[in-house]
Amino acid sequence: MSFSPSPSSALGGGYGAPVRLATATTLVGVSLWLLTRLIKNASRKLPPGPKGLPLIGDIRHASDHGWLSSPERKNDYGEMMYVSVLGQGILVLNSRRVAVDLLEKRSNIYSDRPHNIVLCDYMSEGLSLASTPYNDLLRRYRRATMDSFSKSGVSIFQPVQHREAMMLALDLMKSPSDRETHLRRHSMSIMLSINYHLPPARSESDPLLLGITDRIRHISHTLEPGAHLVEFFPWLRYVPSMFAKWKREAQLWFVETTSLFERLVSNVADDLANGIDKPSFAAALIKNQDKYNLSERERAWVAGTMLFAGGETASSILEWWLLAMVANPEIQTRAHSELDKVVGRARPPTFADLPSLPYIRAVVKETLRWAQVAPFGVPHRSTADDWYEGVFIPKGTICMPNIRMINSDTGVFGADAIRFNPDRYLDAATEEREMGSTIFGFGRRVCLGRFIAEGTLAIDVATLLWAMRFERPEGVQGELDTETCVLEGLSARPVRFEVRASPRFPETKTLIVDALELYK
Repeated sequence: MSFSPSPSSALGGGYGAPVRLATATTLVGVSLWLLTRLIKNASRKLPPGPKGLPLIGDIRHASDHGWLSSPERKNDYGEMMYVSVLGQGILVLNSRRVAVDLLEKRSNIYSDRPHNIVLCDYMSEGLSLASTPYNDLLRRYRRATMDSFSKSGVSIFQPVQHREAMMLALDLMKSPSDRETHLRRHSMSIMLSINYHLPPARSESDPLLLGITDRIRHISHTLEPGAHLVEFFPWLRYVPSMFAKWKREAQLWFVETTSLFERLVSNVADDLANGIDKPSFAAALIKNQDKYNLSERERAWVAGTMLFAGGETASSILEWWLLAMVANPEIQTRAHSELDKVVGRARPPTFADLPSLPYIRAVVKETLRWAQVAPFGVPHRSTADDWYEGVFIPKGTICMPNIRMINSDTGVFGADAIRFNPDRYLDAATEEREMGSTIFGFGRRVCLGRFIAEGTLAIDVATLLWAMRFERPEGVQGELDTETCVLEGLSARPVRFEVRASPRFPETKTLIVDALELYK
């Protein structure tokens, strides 16, 4: 874990002795508070976990996702592992059974989010859907979002997803070496169209895309352990902005981001006022404002949060899928055979073909299970003391479902759970395994855009496999790393690898261009 400079240097040189005295006083106060918690909890049986050091706890491992999510930890401590860092309890949930018992069956006390001062209080002022506490605003957000992104409701966005899948295929055929840029453009363009009915973003240098990407990076930096001292010394929030650069930057970020979100929704409102009513999340928010009881700023922020989250994670999932295809050429061969039989080579696949493509659907399900997009999902936070199976879980505990371990449980997914194997979704245990895959989270904090994500991935996989074969370039040495994940932005991606994308038949590009004419 890395730390920012000491409080005195972070605040500038004008404070001197008063700041040092305040810092020392805070350290003494924190130490006494930690000691009190230790004494209070000494008689209560906490879940098993590493002992750590007095007062500071297991600070070494708290930010090491690889260590926390390793199967060895489950062997050492079982289905729950409790880690304490500076008095903050962190509960790692190593099985789906425990995660469901706590995060779903007891969702009334496990649906809160950890409170990041910079992000929650200054960068979003409590308006972000992802980090909002479990309160009335979140309930209104959820109602509005679930109406537009329900399993049946998302079908109106299929033309956008189909169009973008074919555009991505053309991009990858043209320059597969730029695939990461193409995937980010593709994913963000889909969300911009779904949220605000904007036309496709064709250029990766589009100012809107660049601005959104920059804002996502800023969020990612804010969430890094040790990024801001105020998270460790909350009294720093009372330092005037003129002496606290972090506060000025966070406040400016909020003003500029809110302006962007409000402008995007305002454009949709102008279209509606002029009789232009096209399907979008923003349009639904505006037309049903009495039902959802959201202010203009709240509408802007709930749409903006969906834009940020959906655009970032979708491209990461596609990276993992590409890695699986390159590492498993026999799976591509089988998928190509199914596509040729059902769709043929005279046109690209459509959503109407998907029910007749069981192997393609199995590839999609296996991708969502196998991809390490978010090893711990988005953490929950308990709002009351709780007892579970004889152990005590203190109020305020951060609960992290170990998605990586849960999705590779051999008891659910078979002895080859670490492998990418779509066949596991073609046998009698398919329904159990679908329930066992937990990439979209739990309970009242389940991903509200899951049906958009599933639909986008399904048409992307079908279209890209119909159009191309993906292989490692000739001469590339070394083994593919299919297990390591690298945190980038708001999600995790695989270690970088090279891909060669070859059209499967001479007419591929022409057929895609002709099909795109239907969307002009």
